[in-house]
Amino acid sequence: MKMSGRVISVCLIVGGWLMIASGSHAADSEGTIGYAQERDRPAPLYNGPVRTGKQVYDYACKTCHDRTTQGAPLPDDDIEWGLRAGKGMEVLMQHVKEGYKGLMPAKGGCRNCSDDELRAGIMYLLETSGVALE
Repeated sequence: MKMSGRVISVCLIVGGWLMIASGSHAADSEGTIGYAQERDRPAPLYNGPVRTGKQVYDYACKTCHDRTTQGAPLPDDDIEWGLRAGKGMEVLMQHVKEGYKGLMPAKGGCRNCSDDELRAGIMYLLETSGVALE
């Protein structure tokens, strides 16, 4: 009985040390705790070749469009993408670049994408939906 009491005491002491040690470094973390902080961080540099529409989609767009987050249409939704295509590329680019109704972030979350890459991402979504730009 005495031995189990000592084991419990040692575990509590070690656990306390671990809590203190982990708490002392929390303020030094360079990470963020969510979207509100992440959106204000500088975009990571990208110096690679121009990305294709599928690469842009895989890098940024699919985070929301693969699961209809906040109404984001799926890639194969010809009705929703047909409605968007009817507005023309200029409006689609404006919505992507500036963000849309506070639901889609600026540049669709691809903050280091060029305009050509964003356009390619839009075209990829339209093409996978079987929709032609009007």
